[in-house]
Amino acid sequence: MIPIRASHPGGLTRVEMVIVAGIAAVTMGLLLPALQKLRAGGRHDLCRDNLRQIAIGTLNYHDYYGRFAPGMDDQYVGALVPLLPFVGRDDLYNNFSFDPRFEFYWQNPYNRPPATGTDDIPRPPDLYGCEGEVDLFLCPDGPQPDETVTALMLTHYGIAGEDYRDHDGFGQLHLFTSSPGRLIMARSHYLAMAGDWRDPALRGIFRYNSRTRLADLLRGPENTILYAEYWGGYVSWHGQNGIPSGWSNGSRCVGFNYSAFGTCPNRTNSNCDYDHSFGLSWGVFGALHPGPAVKHPYSFNIAMADGSVRSLPGDIDYTLWRTLCGIGESGSPIRGEPEEAWAGTD
Repeated sequence: MIPIRASHPGGLTRVEMVIVAGIAAVTMGLLLPALQKLRAGGRHDLCRDNLRQIAIGTLNYHDYYGRFAPGMDDQYVGALVPLLPFVGRDDLYNNFSFDPRFEFYWQNPYNRPPATGTDDIPRPPDLYGCEGEVDLFLCPDGPQPDETVTALMLTHYGIAGEDYRDHDGFGQLHLFTSSPGRLIMARSHYLAMAGDWRDPALRGIFRYNSRTRLADLLRGPENTILYAEYWGGYVSWHGQNGIPSGWSNGSRCVGFNYSAFGTCPNRTNSNCDYDHSFGLSWGVFGALHPGPAVKHPYSFNIAMADGSVRSLPGDIDYTLWRTLCGIGESGSPIRGEPEEAWAGTD
């Protein structure tokens, strides 16, 4: 019997074509996980590069002013806003309003639209002061702005008059923006380190009206955390103030967060939410980068005050974590993470 050949260039039979196609499919099946791993590695590298550039900009700010920016000022403007000119975003800094007539930055209708509980965004302005994403402030591995339902406006814990203003009307909470501000508030996956308010020596570089200098870092800048990744977590808002339930993360106007609640993902930390947030939390530093070993399946990135960037496991020892986040030696060791208070909106 004369074999029947298909009319393909090169004279391959149908059987040979099937074999070639099968080999190609197997090869692609083997290559795809490797390609995905390479792509994820590239995104992780970009996350680290972003954080490194933020750290360099912060050190340039320190060189210019002789100190770091405050974690938040009297209007509760966070540390990332004054950093904008030092990361090449003078336009967004100049668009932000520090009008002293308003008690808090988000009450200024030029920075955020008034809370109505609806998604109708009034215009003008064409661009609100807290609006406009900064690529450096976003990690491509993390939840992107259009994948989140609201953003953090204020981190408020500690002692009145020391960690926040006296009689400001807020309890101990993470305060997120209601509608329609939730749709315009620019996000950030990197927040400045405020440390642990419960021990003066463990307070971080960025605090309320702080004026921290490199010379104040008793363990040295290479051993003190400047920024850490914060991806947020799921919150069941159920439509409260116009916010649907969903992922809630940081904004570039809030500027800082506390170390006191520990890190995530961490099975020993009750603040981490494994049911809804893949082990992260709306109030805790942490991310979901692939870790270096099975023992530490996830890691998050930190920038030290010398400008270097490192990765830490989500289950880093709590005492070590708090030590790295504070500017001085601890005089009164504290055991166990505090429970998060609550997530509120305004």
